[in-house]
Amino acid sequence: MRILPIQYLRGVAALMVVVAHALLHPIDYVDATYRRLGSFGVLLFFVISGFIMVYNTGQGPFNGGRFLRRRIERIVPLYWLVTIGVALLAVVAPAFLKNTTFSWAQLAKSLLFIPYARENGELVPLMKLGWTLNYEMFFYVLFALAASLSVGRRVAVIAMLFVVLTLIGALIPFQSAIPRFYTEELLLTFALGMGIGMLFLRGSWLIKDPRMALFWIASAITFIVLGFAMPADPPLGPKTDAMFTLASASLIALGLCVEHRIPASRIGLTLGDASYAMYLTHMYFVAASIVVISRVAGPQAPWLEVVSSIILSVLISIPFHHYVEKPMSRWLRAVPPLRRHRPASP
Repeated sequence: MRILPIQYLRGVAALMVVVAHALLHPIDYVDATYRRLGSFGVLLFFVISGFIMVYNTGQGPFNGGRFLRRRIERIVPLYWLVTIGVALLAVVAPAFLKNTTFSWAQLAKSLLFIPYARENGELVPLMKLGWTLNYEMFFYVLFALAASLSVGRRVAVIAMLFVVLTLIGALIPFQSAIPRFYTEELLLTFALGMGIGMLFLRGSWLIKDPRMALFWIASAITFIVLGFAMPADPPLGPKTDAMFTLASASLIALGLCVEHRIPASRIGLTLGDASYAMYLTHMYFVAASIVVISRVAGPQAPWLEVVSSIILSVLISIPFHHYVEKPMSRWLRAVPPLRRHRPASP
């Protein structure tokens, strides 16, 4: 069963990333606020993911293999499609890409969610936004491995592992891509989301009592203001990540507190459903819109480019979700799972 505020927040997270990228592309200067808006959206996605995994699997053990298969059915088809699209662009029309070049090794690692470093040091796959999915798949695998545990032990084990990995990353300056990637403090966002999910399953008054709403509103506003008010150099870092992670947790807790008072919104539900498609495909539409508008209206219309690219990204992501993403996931679900062949009894 979908929880309305969580669904709405998924749409909000995707919109924040779209708006940030739409602002960063045509504007001559890079404002830290724009980059932080996108980072906030990603962190909100991560905290929501931690919550949803706990909420969907319940309080007791679950089938880890089935869980992982469903996650693959949900995540892989569209991601592979857009990754292959970027690979084709890198081969056929590399001028459309800033610093993305094609190699078979990079394509294989991207499709298999294996982090690697580009020549400029970035730990991003061919489809740059896929770095977030590398974290998501890592989280899903660990979650599946802990499927035999009760929710309390599952959350505690995974959260402790994330804390240990983060501490190792703080103590050891890894040069290799994989240990460097999986010892980032971003892992803690999933742990926070899992904690909220466990509290929700257990009916904690912290996120069930409507009287807590004012506290969560004040908390969300405080952390959002602190996140955006930090010095612009560096625009992103552990401090801003911490503020936006706590803001994300506060927004989720607020939504859960007032869940039964929030009306159903067709627009909100639609944006939430299309949030994954919007996140993965919007860069195509932002780039296309900026190219067209700059040629038609000239280089002096950056805000027209921004607004048009946001509208185009949102409007196209909705039919893309319905007519591309969903059919691909349904097709993958229809593929029977691999089973070991057992010889017939004599």
